[in-house]
Amino acid sequence: MKTKTIILFAIILELNFQGYTQASDSSSSLAGKSGWKIFSEIDLGILAFTGGYANYFGLRRGPHSFELGYHHFPAPSELFSGKPDEFDLTVEYIYSIHYSYFWNGKTDKGLFSRFMYHNKKQIVTEKSSGLSKALYSDLIGVELGYVLRFYKGFYITPRMGALYYVKSPQGKDNNPVQVGNAFYDNKRHTTWDTYFIPTISLGYSIPVK
Repeated sequence: MKTKTIILFAIILELNFQGYTQASDSSSSLAGKSGWKIFSEIDLGILAFTGGYANYFGLRRGPHSFELGYHHFPAPSELFSGKPDEFDLTVEYIYSIHYSYFWNGKTDKGLFSRFMYHNKKQIVTEKSSGLSKALYSDLIGVELGYVLRFYKGFYITPRMGALYYVKSPQGKDNNPVQVGNAFYDNKRHTTWDTYFIPTISLGYSIPVK
């Protein structure tokens, strides 16, 4: 999984670089016409800590940003995921929709707030029996982040935030879920899921006509 993720990371960087090369001669004139940008980001925190991947892409204009995201990653440790030790946990997917606003009110640089909706599927596997169950959930949340540009269209974005479970993976009453011979009960996936230690994304944006 880590090898595949690294290969995917390299491919996305190469595509981004090619896009910059093709657009560099006309980027200044394009920016003056519509003000819109397209962008793509890779979550380096997910890549480093799980070997999975999380990608975001979307459109920006001035201080406004409209985004879609996709995640897939294993959750190998209780510290990272909150899962009981007798279970394995994989986030099969998170489909996300975001709106971000940059505090300077003019450009897509510096401090921003992000409002999020996540649709999530997790696969829980009891280690002793090998039996699995799919758990589904919906979340809304906010992030605080900062876009720091360092070369041409490339930038890094440290972020931290909190997500609230509108629909818990353990059901309306958050009762433990039987999987195989044991009951799965994850306190981090009942009401709030927070990440106050910042994660970091690497992104690239280009102006469009």
